[in-house]
Amino acid sequence: MLNDGLTLSLMGMGVVFAVLALLALSIKGISLLDKEAAPAPAASAAAVVPAPPPTSASDSGDITGEQVAAIAVALALSEPPSASSIPPSASRSGESAGSWLQSGRMRVLGSNSSGARERRN
Repeated sequence: MLNDGLTLSLMGMGVVFAVLALLALSIKGISLLDKEAAPAPAASAAAVVPAPPPTSASDSGDITGEQVAAIAVALALSEPPSASSIPPSASRSGESAGSWLQSGRMRVLGSNSSGARERRN
């Protein structure tokens, strides 16, 4: 009876190990096929899109409204976020959580530890 259980356990573990190994190999194979196929469409898509022709405004040195907007967005995204950019509701929720935490700590510190000992005895 013990021999049958041991045999069944070993066969079950062997099947699971074989399936896991098969899955690992199939994932590796798919990733190798995906790496080869991905660069080809990206290169052809880049070759299809031509560069926009220069406009007459850029020839004369004037900056268009679209260029100003693009520069403003790029500058806004390049700056690190400041503390003033945090919404006021987020800062208030941190304060309320802190007050709850402080209240719990005061309750634990103010509790009588000897009462817990009396309940155990």
